[in-house]
Amino acid sequence: MAHKKITGISIVSLVALLVFTTAGQAELDVGNYTISGSAEVGGLPQNHVGHKAKFEEYRDLPESVIVPSLELKVDSKKNDYYLEWDATKPGRDDQNFRLRLGKYGLLDVEVEWDQIPHFFNGDTAATPFARHDGTFSLLSKRNAAGNCPAGVGSVEGWVNTCSHGIDLKLIQGFARFKLRYTPSPGWTFSAGYASQSTNGDRAFATVTNGFTNIVELAEPINYVTHNIELGGEYAANWWTLGMKYNASLFHNYDSTLVWDNPFSSSAGLGAACVDAPNSTCRSQLDLYPSNQAHNFTLTGTAKLPLMTSFLGTVSHGWRLQDDKFLPFTSNRCFGTDPAACSAALITPPRLLRKSLDGEVRPTMVNLTLINRYVKNLDLKAYYRYFDFQNNSKRLLLPDGYIRSDTGPGSSAAADGLRSFPYGHSKQNLGLDAGYEFAKWLSAKFSYGWERTHRNRREVLNANEHSFGPTVDIKPNPWLLFRASYRRYLRDAHEYNAGREVIYETGDDVGDIIANRLQELRKLDEAARKRDKVSLFAQISPWEMLTLHGGFDMIRDDYPRTEIGTQKDNNYSPSVGFIYAPLMWASFFGDYNWERFDWRLKNIERTSTTQTPTLNPDRVWTSRGVDRIHTFSLGTDLKLIEKILGLRLQYGFSYGESLVHSGGSTCAGCTQATDYPSITNRWHELLARFEYALHKNVDLQFGYYFNRFSSKDYGVDIMKLWMGDVDTGTANSIFLGDRLKGPYEAHVGFVAVKLKF
Repeated sequence: MAHKKITGISIVSLVALLVFTTAGQAELDVGNYTISGSAEVGGLPQNHVGHKAKFEEYRDLPESVIVPSLELKVDSKKNDYYLEWDATKPGRDDQNFRLRLGKYGLLDVEVEWDQIPHFFNGDTAATPFARHDGTFSLLSKRNAAGNCPAGVGSVEGWVNTCSHGIDLKLIQGFARFKLRYTPSPGWTFSAGYASQSTNGDRAFATVTNGFTNIVELAEPINYVTHNIELGGEYAANWWTLGMKYNASLFHNYDSTLVWDNPFSSSAGLGAACVDAPNSTCRSQLDLYPSNQAHNFTLTGTAKLPLMTSFLGTVSHGWRLQDDKFLPFTSNRCFGTDPAACSAALITPPRLLRKSLDGEVRPTMVNLTLINRYVKNLDLKAYYRYFDFQNNSKRLLLPDGYIRSDTGPGSSAAADGLRSFPYGHSKQNLGLDAGYEFAKWLSAKFSYGWERTHRNRREVLNANEHSFGPTVDIKPNPWLLFRASYRRYLRDAHEYNAGREVIYETGDDVGDIIANRLQELRKLDEAARKRDKVSLFAQISPWEMLTLHGGFDMIRDDYPRTEIGTQKDNNYSPSVGFIYAPLMWASFFGDYNWERFDWRLKNIERTSTTQTPTLNPDRVWTSRGVDRIHTFSLGTDLKLIEKILGLRLQYGFSYGESLVHSGGSTCAGCTQATDYPSITNRWHELLARFEYALHKNVDLQFGYYFNRFSSKDYGVDIMKLWMGDVDTGTANSIFLGDRLKGPYEAHVGFVAVKLKF
């Protein structure tokens, strides 16, 4: 019915606009104002085979006649006031509305509403849970009467019989308001407000039964973010000064997940559930907490003597979060409800704080000097400082914590467990010197220094130096060549793998763990050598032909890392052309190849109490290669000047991911094997005609083809019950959604664009 209403309104609007435009008016005069604009009415009949949700992942393609766009502009004849109105796809999931009005040179106001859909799955996902807000309840269990037949004993039979379909998708809505007021040439004031609301469901994996079984839920997404901005600026002849305040307020309406344990059996399958010390009837999980952030920024510029310019920015802010902690467990055997426990109550560990009381104070300073006093010489120096001061409260767990329904014997971790807030700061100093040797040759040399300080991490202080040249060669107007190289050297002195250990049961524990994990280096802290190369060339041997090509490479080497990431290299060559042999014909094409190579070495780690053990006989080495080929080719043809145009475009992309593994040859060891290769193919073809029926009426029609296919073992095999694929998941429940389902879509389109 909604589509029919939209269709009726669209047809009436189309007829009215046709009558109006065919009268020969290009715009409409109403008193002291001039009205102009355009409207587009179209239809998209389509046919698809395969997973529609993947095809429409970020789009809402209608199958009925709609008004996809409307533009309206009102200007005063004195050129003082104006109003603009835009609407795209009204009534659809990806609709957009924008209103802008004001007085030239004094006031500008803009209001916008925008929606973006994101479809994850709409044809394969299913769940046996019924959801109310963040609570997931089971209407039936194995061998239980309810909405499903009684006597279904196996997990496979129960899940496949009792699950119901569910759509996994998000709708994001953006409301924006901007105001700019300029009462005088020197003063400018601005204000803004933006609200982002996100609603829907997406796959979310949880664990139960002591982290043994997976229970995948359709996570409820229901949160709103409010962003506020206020600012003012004054500009004099040689200096400017501005102040700005920003606030971000995030609220999550469903911040806690609670779900029934489908495998609880303390009172027998299908019976009313009663908690036991090693089996809980319900599990719980805290999600993203509501929080807020406030920031003040002061910005200034100045023109100094000797052709020197100064730019400076200083900001300071607060990030606050005080979400209440959930209890260690919802198991009522831990000191809460004797009647709901099948055994004697257990004294739960103490939680000395009820909430985080989190506070972070980021500070940023950015200072830049630019000098052009010497002819052909450009000098630039900058200094940046960032401090992430974490004033959040420490958390002490004197009795350890409960490990999710695994029983009292193993429920508590080591005594004296502490949680520390982490903070860090960064300083950057850079120098650039560029010189124009000739009109066809210029070069620049850059040097940068970065110092990072961390609290309670494996490396407390690290320095990184970078340097390299950039050269531009342009011997004539039709040839340009640019080359740059930069070398990065990062140290990691006094790497201590045990510094982050939070167990405090003995002074020597940190040293024991440090000695046994010293070979393992974390990626962001380990010593690193990086080489970055960039090449670009553009050649136009004739006015109608332009060729371009480029090459980018980044090579990372971690020389002192024996366990962990050791190499990470990627490079991307590309070529393309634009050819316009005639005034009415142009052709274009591009090809890009990306390759990523990495090498990772891992070693088995076992743990008893606080002392991990590394087994040197069980070492695995993995080598990964990712390759992506992207190709596009098209043409724009003006078959009849200002009357008939044609655009043809074809795109193809192929991606491949390979992981080769080897090692661990000791007796009884699990042998490393190659991971099944992952491939993705994507085709797109567009043919579009545009015909000018009248100077105010354009007709567009054409054909769109899209095909996607993939081979991904980790996704293709997913279903509600995976026990026949992996015996370790025989008592696990999944949603069975397939994020990369293949499809083939054929879409025709026809539209009328009216201008007035």
